[in-house]
Amino acid sequence: MTFKPSMSVWEFEDRVRAGRLTRRQAHRVLASFGVGLAVTPALGSRARAAAEDQPMFFTWAGYDRPEFMAQYVAKYGEEPQYSFFGDEDKAFNKMRIGFDPHVTYPCGVSLKLWNDAGLLAPIDEGKLSHFADIIDVFKGAPNSMVNGKRLYVPEDWGQTSMIICTDLAPEYADPANQTWKAMWDPKYAGKIAMTDYSYEVFAIAALALGYVPWTLTPEQREECAELIRQQIPLNRMITTDATTQGQAIASGEVVIAVGTNGLLSELASLAEVSGIAYTWATPKEGAMTWHCGLCIHSAAYEEGLEDRCHDLIDSMISPGAGAFEIGNWYYGHVNRKAYDSFDEEFLNSIGQTKDVEGFLANAVFVQTMNEPEMLATRWEELKAGY
Repeated sequence: MTFKPSMSVWEFEDRVRAGRLTRRQAHRVLASFGVGLAVTPALGSRARAAAEDQPMFFTWAGYDRPEFMAQYVAKYGEEPQYSFFGDEDKAFNKMRIGFDPHVTYPCGVSLKLWNDAGLLAPIDEGKLSHFADIIDVFKGAPNSMVNGKRLYVPEDWGQTSMIICTDLAPEYADPANQTWKAMWDPKYAGKIAMTDYSYEVFAIAALALGYVPWTLTPEQREECAELIRQQIPLNRMITTDATTQGQAIASGEVVIAVGTNGLLSELASLAEVSGIAYTWATPKEGAMTWHCGLCIHSAAYEEGLEDRCHDLIDSMISPGAGAFEIGNWYYGHVNRKAYDSFDEEFLNSIGQTKDVEGFLANAVFVQTMNEPEMLATRWEELKAGY
């Protein structure tokens, strides 16, 4: 799939240095430049090489923020070494051909693939002082445990859902009425913004039809394609650019938009001047929920760095790291104590809540879809009118 660059190389570097570019944003921008893997310490002062006895943390751009390593630095006096990637598939391939980091940061959908390739080593929960505070729904994430051994510790999570302007679409203000079918509401033709990611578009169509998105049969896929064909003319825009979406919502140009928590961040920066009234929808069919976290590479044990690797993970799942991520990036965090710093009104405004377990009761955890390349091709065809 091809993406148009959403910012210049220099702006990208500036935003990484300033900590204003999150992992998912960096992932999308790197992809837009045709860069799937970035192992570039030059992208920020905190990405410098540390002493050789410090573990190598192979992670998404932006996760070298000092707030994540405060606990680790307090113990060891300096940060770990960093190496960055912008695409999990390319990160996987890099490790397969010989790159041996010590701690990695995959998302849940990659765990089985990475473990089957022999890249993951056991994690000792007893060495993590904050493990008991992880919200239970994440402790049992699929493929976290294999043969009774923990291979993955979740760190953050977020969702893809709808932003709905409740003053302009009041019938969807009540959570009981929120549904993915709103994307097909002819009343708002020309005022809808659809995501430009094929897997999200097909997943939304599948959920609207009552299907499980990750196991679509060929017949169900074609039903989804036909539904998508009907939806495309209703859109004002098809984009993944949160800035463009936010400005369109703030101006009233768009009333219903598919977005991630990053769109909430954009809208928060515009709210004071626009006076918009909006809600983060909780569609009855379920919002799409992702989670990402930490794994120890087998090289850590071979090189005697496993204790420092556990301390690195413990620092990432600390309440302080979580409070930074919630308050600045609007992602969710797995440590329940991280939410203590925020009131419910603020959390609701960014699509979060203190009651994470209850909030995620109707969540749809994102998984790898059948034949993703075919879906990507089909999406491009549908946009072109075929």
